[in-house]
Amino acid sequence: MFVDLTSVAGSLYKFGAGRGLPGEVTPRRIAIHADEFNELIGDEFIPLLNKAGGAGFQVTAYTQTWSDVEARIGSPAKAGQIAGNFNTLIMLRVKEVATAELLTSQLPEVHVVSTVVSSSVSDTNDPVDFADFASRNEDRIAPETVRMLEPTDLVQLPKGEAFALIHGGQLHKIRMPLPSASSDPLMPTSLAEIGETLRARLDGPWNQPEDSSEPEGRRVV
Repeated sequence: MFVDLTSVAGSLYKFGAGRGLPGEVTPRRIAIHADEFNELIGDEFIPLLNKAGGAGFQVTAYTQTWSDVEARIGSPAKAGQIAGNFNTLIMLRVKEVATAELLTSQLPEVHVVSTVVSSSVSDTNDPVDFADFASRNEDRIAPETVRMLEPTDLVQLPKGEAFALIHGGQLHKIRMPLPSASSDPLMPTSLAEIGETLRARLDGPWNQPEDSSEPEGRRVV
């Protein structure tokens, strides 16, 4: 399937949606959602991603860990090619540090200022000295350079929260509201209810069981 999509993408990229025919043909945007991405990819997926943008393809891939992709494709270099062709990276909570570093390694280092509180007390045994002891308190400001995000920040993300690199590498923090049927009166009670509603709305005579009863006075011999 991906080979066929790559062929179509190459044709659209080279000849356009009209394939050279007269008249204006409005190009279509094709959205490809690849769940369990590591089970689907192969060598043919790399040229598909290369031509996807110019052909109007929008590819969205979902995977648990990036190691699954490397194991399936069989080469870290090819896996890097695949990762480099995705313009947007959204990462929820992950359990593998190497997967988290796929995002954190693209972030710049930032300068932070830390404050160190220091206190000391010293005493003297000299009977001539008027001061028996001396104390000192100070706050030290120490600038340092750290990474904007650490891999542990993604490992410890709460459910429904994510970090995203979009718009040319801009970092965004995302918090997605989790659906709850308790506060939504329009939420269906089950999948069976959804199916019954769709049948009532979309079914027509073409999808109704045929009436096998014979009219009166007619008999098939």
